[in-house]
Amino acid sequence: MKLCILGPSEDVIGYTTKRLLEEAKKEFKNVELVPIADVKLSIKNGLDAVFNRKSLKQFDYILPRIDSKRAVVGYPVMRFLDLLDVKKPYLAETILLAHNKFLTLEQLASKGIPVPETYLTGSKKSAKEIMKKMKLPLMIKLLSSFGGHGVMVMESREAAETTIDTMKGLEQEVLLESFVKNPGEDIRGIVAGNEIIASYKRVAAEGEKRANIHSGGRASVFKLSEDMEEIVFKSAEAVKSKICAIDMLESKDGLKVIEVNINPGIEGIEKATDINVAQRIINFVKNEAKR
Repeated sequence: MKLCILGPSEDVIGYTTKRLLEEAKKEFKNVELVPIADVKLSIKNGLDAVFNRKSLKQFDYILPRIDSKRAVVGYPVMRFLDLLDVKKPYLAETILLAHNKFLTLEQLASKGIPVPETYLTGSKKSAKEIMKKMKLPLMIKLLSSFGGHGVMVMESREAAETTIDTMKGLEQEVLLESFVKNPGEDIRGIVAGNEIIASYKRVAAEGEKRANIHSGGRASVFKLSEDMEEIVFKSAEAVKSKICAIDMLESKDGLKVIEVNINPGIEGIEKATDINVAQRIINFVKNEAKR
């Protein structure tokens, strides 16, 4: 069987993609890393997506590693692959949902999944009016933020006003989100099909409110409750992705889903535990490719 891992070029791949390649080479006869920016889309006597003169239709399965930086180029490539009916964990539509913070929360809320109180506006005036009615601290986020980057905790209204002014100066829409009080911990469940292949708690570094590993957080194994498992599966189904990570916070009002990540990193959990997450993902991919 042939597997294509579609994402960054080999010279810039990170820990997760390297681990997926390692495990894939144990299970697939042929594994190829294809830089998504180098894929050629062809409309000539039909449609095709080509890399190094080879059609991506030849692969039994395509595992995308499309982060927010590659979403713009990734979307049309995935659209082509949708039309070519190539096996993969999600459709192109999922890229638009998962790499836009507001669209993600909107989709989750429409399916009855609990999320924080959230607002989006393209107006500086409207953003400041909304901000004045929200409790402090509050969150201001870039729509395409990831790994804790582009996520800002506003402790004062003056700081929030300054941030809004800056974002509008950069022609960014303003996403305001209520701050979910917790002990600086969030909970992540990683889904592959109908199984949660790993779950863990991320604890923020001292003095930091964000628990992301990129922000200095540390990971530890955590068993999800039945309610958490149900929310994880419902969230994955809502964004229509067979492989993804769901991030949740526990609050006085119950669980809140804060993010769905279709390009989850596994470095934190693999280094903190003996769970071979990459192997579990590749086992799922192998079974899907056989169908």
